[in-house]
Amino acid sequence: MTTQLYEEHRILVWGKTYPELSSRYLETVCTAGVLEDGSPVRLYPITYRYLNEQFQKYQWVDAKIAKNTGDPRPESYRVDCGSIRCGEVIPPTKDEWGKRAEVVFRNQGWQFSTVDALVAAQKQNKTSIGVVTPRKILDISIQARSVDEARSFEDKMKRLRAEVDADRRQLDLFESSIPPEMKNLEFLKSRAKIHWLCAAETCDGHDMQVLDWEIAELQRKEGDEKAIQKLRQICNLNSYAVKFYLGNLFQYPTSFTIVGLWYPKRADGLLFR
Repeated sequence: MTTQLYEEHRILVWGKTYPELSSRYLETVCTAGVLEDGSPVRLYPITYRYLNEQFQKYQWVDAKIAKNTGDPRPESYRVDCGSIRCGEVIPPTKDEWGKRAEVVFRNQGWQFSTVDALVAAQKQNKTSIGVVTPRKILDISIQARSVDEARSFEDKMKRLRAEVDADRRQLDLFESSIPPEMKNLEFLKSRAKIHWLCAAETCDGHDMQVLDWEIAELQRKEGDEKAIQKLRQICNLNSYAVKFYLGNLFQYPTSFTIVGLWYPKRADGLLFR
């Protein structure tokens, strides 16, 4: 059996998705960022709500990571959660996110003019993360999740509770052995969705769910309409230089969703368009 080699890297985090239940880790958050050379990375598993030191978006972290041999996507790495150390946060600056852009867009290899170009790269190189600029926003709406998704969530939650309960009896512990974070994880019955056009002349529109944690958390706390209002605000292409961070699904590699949003206010002298 080959031992994975973990190496320490400095990573600028640009995205986190809403927590998902995990049979092995109880709960995980898919986290994405770039290395110092601008190369994109997907970090998994991260039990984010269980970390002693939690990071935020556009914060540098140092962590030991190793290529995920169980995931063919080139950007996917496993992470030693115990090694995560939080560093400098890069805030929005007077040059409208310019300091962030210098790092995030340093590597042109994961920036694509169209969704078709990203899908082509996936088929050729297994590329699974890309940045695409929307040409037009057609609609922003809420899409109900399927009965099967809700049933799967409930079944997994019951199974995890049973496993934890069995461990508790074995160790003669009490209810405190079930992490409160797991108890409070809610199934979101719907997700925000953006219907948009990319730069392809023949583009007839892309319907993509938004998995960004900030939008999902706003939806959970304040309802669908608040999440829609927020998305409509930051997806105003006249006011914001919007880009979508797109990531694919492990089981469906040519299917991409919006895993993060880039939305500095438009201003003269932007370093990126």
